[in-house]
Amino acid sequence: MVTVRSVYPSFSANDIDAARAFYADTLGLRVTVLPEGAGLALNLDGGTSVFVYAKENHTPASFTVLHLTVEDVDVVVDELIAKGVVFERYEGFEQDEKGIVRGFMEGGDGAWFADPAGNVIGLADGGGFEAALSR
Repeated sequence: MVTVRSVYPSFSANDIDAARAFYADTLGLRVTVLPEGAGLALNLDGGTSVFVYAKENHTPASFTVLHLTVEDVDVVVDELIAKGVVFERYEGFEQDEKGIVRGFMEGGDGAWFADPAGNVIGLADGGGFEAALSR
């Protein structure tokens, strides 16, 4: 059996400086630049950290690499649109004019956007997303 001491999610980016600026300045996350060019740590509320590492031949995943639970998707989407973030649109989802899916994940709202490396980040309001994960 594997004994796990801790878990940290990770994904790659082709430009760590652009990733740092996006996650720190655009999203307002606490970002630690790791020594010797190792990458970044996104320090999220609740004690979770996400490792973003440099990969020269990075190819964005075809799925959402990170979901951020927020209090109000509408407020966050408006803030990010004002900062120039463009929200993704997907076939099969009914999205409003801002790109928000209403009633997503246990009745909550959700939306998606890409970071500078093309990694898809999802937003979900607290109730629906957290309820689905806590089962």
